[in-house]
Amino acid sequence: MNSSVGKNNRHVRNLNRIGIIALLRDYGSLTKAEISAKMNLTFTAVNNLVEELMKDRLIIEAGYYDDSSRGRKPKLISLNPGDIYTVGVHISASSVRAAVINLQGKAIMEKRCSFEDNTNRGSVVNIIISTIQAVLDMSGLESEIIGIGVGAPGPLDPIQGKILSPPNLPGLHQVRLKGLIEENTELPTHVEKDANVMALGELWYGNGRHFNNLVYVEADIGIGSGLIFNQRIYQGYPFGAGEIGHCTIDIDGPRCNCGNDGCLEAMASGIAIVRKVGEELGRGAASSLRSYVNDEHHGLDVVDVINAGLAGDPLAANILHESARYVGISLANMINLLTPETIILGGVLANRYPDFYNHVNETSFNRSSSRFQNQMVLQPSELGEHAGIIGAGTIVFEQYLNEMSD
Repeated sequence: MNSSVGKNNRHVRNLNRIGIIALLRDYGSLTKAEISAKMNLTFTAVNNLVEELMKDRLIIEAGYYDDSSRGRKPKLISLNPGDIYTVGVHISASSVRAAVINLQGKAIMEKRCSFEDNTNRGSVVNIIISTIQAVLDMSGLESEIIGIGVGAPGPLDPIQGKILSPPNLPGLHQVRLKGLIEENTELPTHVEKDANVMALGELWYGNGRHFNNLVYVEADIGIGSGLIFNQRIYQGYPFGAGEIGHCTIDIDGPRCNCGNDGCLEAMASGIAIVRKVGEELGRGAASSLRSYVNDEHHGLDVVDVINAGLAGDPLAANILHESARYVGISLANMINLLTPETIILGGVLANRYPDFYNHVNETSFNRSSSRFQNQMVLQPSELGEHAGIIGAGTIVFEQYLNEMSD
């Protein structure tokens, strides 16, 4: 057999296995006949796939379907919620979160720790390792955990599991994180860019479930995006695709942490929002946020600005609106360039400030080509602030399925 044909057949079989898992996640339990009808596959094909998934402990029998008719009742199939788990780890510029994730995409338990100094390599790495180990110890499920998935700020090399030079997290520059985690936990570890794992999480468990091609945009302290083409993460070459935050939005704009001028991240991210609020307060603008700037113990962060905007503070609301406008313009460019089936908007700005999403939606619609507007769906993240940990855990499930299909 031609090797490319074999690879394509394995890919199709794996997509069908993922499709069955997705159906069972959505419907809870189904018969083989119902799966066959919904996936437009023969009963024999579904039966073979179900047997494989049962052998791999991914699904279980869940009683019988009862329609009150006579005859032999068909068996129901459901996801196995308690036999296989992963650990999902989401690393941001300020903290690390780790959680045990089951096959239904639920976080069984979670721990979050902040970085005391995100420029200190030893401190950052130690906090990451200790947070993961704490979750493993708390769970008592180490024998059922099949691996650890890590979503980290890019750029990074997912093959080597090496973080390269994330602009907002200096403490992880050139750190081989995969090896360090494996040495300390003795569990296989997969490292991927944070926005990519969020996109994958939405594909499996969120608002991306019914799409083959999607873009996930993370509007947070920084801004990034993850691309899914044909239900696979698109990494680009060399692994750098999706850096929407470092596309120029204003050639005369402020300097970005990446070293360029006028990047979207420098204009619209949480970092940019806090900077702009500080500049306006320095000019004497009236705002409830002034008390934070004068507080030596707290300082101002983007959540403070969001809360002020929600409370009706004009300065906060105007700056958040301006940020959303820049993001909307960037998404219009992405729509015109890639024409994805859906764009999912997540991150603290969209998750916690509903008007942010509304302004992005309006701007992207008005500025994208009218030919694509009725076909493309812009929607908020369903996984919300859990997108990072759930998506990171999902990497391990997907890899497990790929290995089972070989």
